[in-house]
Amino acid sequence: MRYPPLNAQTLRWLQQLQLRLHASGSERVNTSGKAAQQVLLWCIEHTLVPGNSLKLPYFTFSLALLNDIAFVQRNLQQACYQDDINLNSRLHNATTNQQELKSIGLQPRQNRVLLKLNKAANTDLGIAAEFIDIDWPQLPLEQFDALLVVENLDCFYQLNCFTLALPCKQPLIIYRGDMLYSKGCKALKAAWLKQHKPVLYFGDFDAKGVSIALNEDYIAMLLPEVAILQQHASPSMLPNEQLSFIAGIAGKTVVAEFKPYLQILCKQLRGLRQQNMQGMVLASVPLKALIAEQH
Repeated sequence: MRYPPLNAQTLRWLQQLQLRLHASGSERVNTSGKAAQQVLLWCIEHTLVPGNSLKLPYFTFSLALLNDIAFVQRNLQQACYQDDINLNSRLHNATTNQQELKSIGLQPRQNRVLLKLNKAANTDLGIAAEFIDIDWPQLPLEQFDALLVVENLDCFYQLNCFTLALPCKQPLIIYRGDMLYSKGCKALKAAWLKQHKPVLYFGDFDAKGVSIALNEDYIAMLLPEVAILQQHASPSMLPNEQLSFIAGIAGKTVVAEFKPYLQILCKQLRGLRQQNMQGMVLASVPLKALIAEQH
């Protein structure tokens, strides 16, 4: 029986070993290690190293041997440790090798975001699509002037129920995400920040929501005028389990425009759910001084 292809963990071990060898040229490795044993067994099977290599306490790996390993892996249509398969889709990996490596490669939803179109698009079904699930690297980020991240899914789907006074003409509007979309949102936001364009947050005005806004590089939060918020905010909309966030929020340095809002949240201990902001004009209220100055 032929020795099976190297598994995902061993491929990663070879990747790390190759990085070290580029600096050192060679490395003596203890043959008792699990990954080293798997590699040497595989190499013995394919006559790349002497048959007694595993009987030695140490084996010296070189870049020449690792290149030979890669050559044989590709010839056998096995996953090659030199290929950046972690950044490819699993479908793409399947076209380049015949072994199944479910733990390697982009997860199906890793780059997916839920996007709200600024203008509904007609479809072949005779209906207009307003929301799409898309791989975010396909988006032409340069065509948008602000990123708006919406917290709650029900509000995201019914965003037309809210009056948004956005400080931009062409916003990119996405759902912040649950288990299905949070990774894509995080990756998109990281790419967006490199463009030095504003990121706006629209979520609950409670301790958790404000903590997210202040700690995740948002420059502003969509909120009603402070007098309107004062009128509608309630202690019942600030859950007790969120009170632990208050101290951290109160210690943040914020711009003058946001201080009255923090007073309502941190001193009066009152909040306002996103869903209850319907019928109010929601403007972009600046947050942290440092972020505001950068933009």
